[in-house]
Amino acid sequence: MNPVATESDAAETDGSIETFLSEYCINCHSVDDPGGEREFETLDLQSIDDDAFVLTQDIIDQLTLGHMPPEDAEQPSDDVRRVVIDALTKQLHQRRSMSTSTGGQTVLRRLSKREYLATIADLFEMDMSMFDPTVGFPRDNTVEHLDNIGDSLVMSSYLLEKHLDAADQIVEKVFQNESQPEEQSWHFDDRFVTQQELSIAHRKAFNYRYMCLYDCPLADKPEGAYGSVRAFEHGVPHDGIYEIRVRAQALHRDSPYDLDRLRIDLNEKFRLGIRPGNIETGELHVVQPIQPLLAETVVEDNELKWYTFEIPLDRGYTPRFTFENGMDGMRSLHTRFHRIYKDMLPPEARGGRGIVAGRNAMLKFGKMPQIRIHEISIRGPLKQDWPRTPLASVLPDGTFVEDNLQSVLKRFASKAFRRPVTDDELDRLIAIYQTRRRHGRPEFEAMKDTLKSVLCSPAFLYFHPECEPGSDRLSSHAVAERLSYFLTGSMPDASLRKRADRGAFDDQTLVSETRRLLNSNRLDGFVEGFVDAWLGLRSLGEMPPDRNQFWQYYASDLETDMKLESQLFLRHTIENDLPVTEWLSADYSFLNRDLARLYGELDQVPPQNATRFRQVRFSDPRRGGLLGQAGILTVSANGIETSPVVRGVWMLENVLGTPPPPPPDDVPAIDPDVRGAKGIRDLLAKHRTLDACNQCHRKIDPLGFALECYDAIGRARNRYPNRSPIDTSGKLPGGESFEGPSDLKHVLLEQKEFFARAFTTKLLAYALGRRIEPEDRATIDEILVDLKDQDYPTRQIIERVVTSDAFARR
Repeated sequence: MNPVATESDAAETDGSIETFLSEYCINCHSVDDPGGEREFETLDLQSIDDDAFVLTQDIIDQLTLGHMPPEDAEQPSDDVRRVVIDALTKQLHQRRSMSTSTGGQTVLRRLSKREYLATIADLFEMDMSMFDPTVGFPRDNTVEHLDNIGDSLVMSSYLLEKHLDAADQIVEKVFQNESQPEEQSWHFDDRFVTQQELSIAHRKAFNYRYMCLYDCPLADKPEGAYGSVRAFEHGVPHDGIYEIRVRAQALHRDSPYDLDRLRIDLNEKFRLGIRPGNIETGELHVVQPIQPLLAETVVEDNELKWYTFEIPLDRGYTPRFTFENGMDGMRSLHTRFHRIYKDMLPPEARGGRGIVAGRNAMLKFGKMPQIRIHEISIRGPLKQDWPRTPLASVLPDGTFVEDNLQSVLKRFASKAFRRPVTDDELDRLIAIYQTRRRHGRPEFEAMKDTLKSVLCSPAFLYFHPECEPGSDRLSSHAVAERLSYFLTGSMPDASLRKRADRGAFDDQTLVSETRRLLNSNRLDGFVEGFVDAWLGLRSLGEMPPDRNQFWQYYASDLETDMKLESQLFLRHTIENDLPVTEWLSADYSFLNRDLARLYGELDQVPPQNATRFRQVRFSDPRRGGLLGQAGILTVSANGIETSPVVRGVWMLENVLGTPPPPPPDDVPAIDPDVRGAKGIRDLLAKHRTLDACNQCHRKIDPLGFALECYDAIGRARNRYPNRSPIDTSGKLPGGESFEGPSDLKHVLLEQKEFFARAFTTKLLAYALGRRIEPEDRATIDEILVDLKDQDYPTRQIIERVVTSDAFARR
């Protein structure tokens, strides 16, 4: 029997889950005869026990699939089934929230890896660009992309061992030179032996007289992507600033070869870069884990000139020279070009077959775009103030005398602990020093061991939820710590620390310090951390785009550019106190030439200063703001294809703040469909014929369809690869229709309070380092109150987060 649903059916069933289970389920799932080993008769629907969670979820899944009740049993109406599913899902969500609840309090939490590295850099005033003592750390757990949620940042025995190792590396690096090292010089003008694949060709072409760079740094199977000096492969002997002089020229920017195959923009002047390399890490001619771009310059065409750089280099690192906007995949071109352009070669270079013959001919006689280096000079470390800053951060005059032990430890521990060190803590540190001395350690080594113990102390590794006496209000040092890690990602600076030393913060002081930090260059820490957390860009690159289909992603290092675009947009809204709705309404973004090429706006970014980001207004109405940013569109794809479901879920989570529940385990995933718009729409329409699935997919799918006009790296498109047209129209559950991203922006702006609340919720969680609880809704509403007419100004939201009651409470 399949009764017709009525409104009274739904009303009667709503909130009466027990009645539904009794009527339709208990006969088969009773204590005496639990069908499928599932017994519902004693199920406590208020329990937060794991077994109760599993059983409740199983009921939801089976109802959603239509597998329960079985077809030979009495069936509920579709409306009754849907109401019960919704009621169970809502209740389960509430019970799960209770099970992970911290009672609105920030639990004791440690520094995340991101925060730890920034804190070490500030504590010792140390350049960390080539030094990462956390390489062996396990990856931090995240909660909704947030990497700073206290209850997820566990401290395992393995991680503690890694912290001990890291402390040893850090302190030894700080004290690696007890006296100022002497400046040295090196000069190289011959024997530029290169990687094995190019070695024979370079010997035949010019007997290693030059260093030649061809490929871009991220090329697959690179040839000539990284040029290093074989005689200097073990790097510089000391940390410091080094002068690098390079005599070089750019060749063949007028290359006659097919640009589509060269995969290079010959309108741009060639850019020479310097990236560090460490022979202990691996081969120098390929990508290494740590290789920041230390310097870059434009190289003039044909003219041989000296170029001078001053760059930091850590001990053991050697400079590697790169062609930053070079070709992508030169290895595949030798044989092809040797055959296609044989008439451009001298007769003696036209014979032979295979890659060796092609490479030898093309590199000696061809016109492959390249940067050719003739000479390299290295000098350093350049004279600097002594002691160097990291050493002076511990020993201002660079020397240690045992009589000064107490003052050294007190000053260092107070800075490391982000609060005054107590007498008991200082006594324990001195006891560690004395113990090391009794075991035969020299004075200086015992002092270093004591510093290492500071870096492994809970007072350094954990935040301090210290409260004012008799109150749940945080102490001034705890507030300063929370404020600094929120807005800079690192420890309080000297100014904020002095303010905390003077006592409690009032709202006026908090706002003043917030504005100071928002106007400082330390804001980078917030911008980078929050963009990763809010928009999920930390995951960018985890599903890397296919190299053949999306080679531009690698040739132009678009992953870095995509992140920077979103970061610059956030910084722009903060610096100008723009509404958060600017993310939805803007017709502009911040692009360099590589992103402008991806977006089809190349004319707006000339080849001069191609790497500089600038504000660009779009001619394409689909672009501008959040929905058109390539990083968002890439992180919500799978690297090969797109899925309206994945992008729709991303929109619900990050734009509207209404994430859908996870799909039932037994419902097969809907894979991206390469057959075209009609194919994927048909698949999803069929999926929605399951009435319970329709509840979520009618919210998800339209948002995802609107973004189908972008491929897996965010390029605009009107057709799928099979040439079938893309339909970006949709209709939301509320009845609002739209024809594509441009229309969708207007629809979302009509619901701007949802976007503002989603933004503020994530911002508050990021600031507090804890999950947002149901009781926090009142705090969020208070933050946003009376800001709607102003479209929710960004700086005002940040300031209200900082002055909220939740921010100053444990």
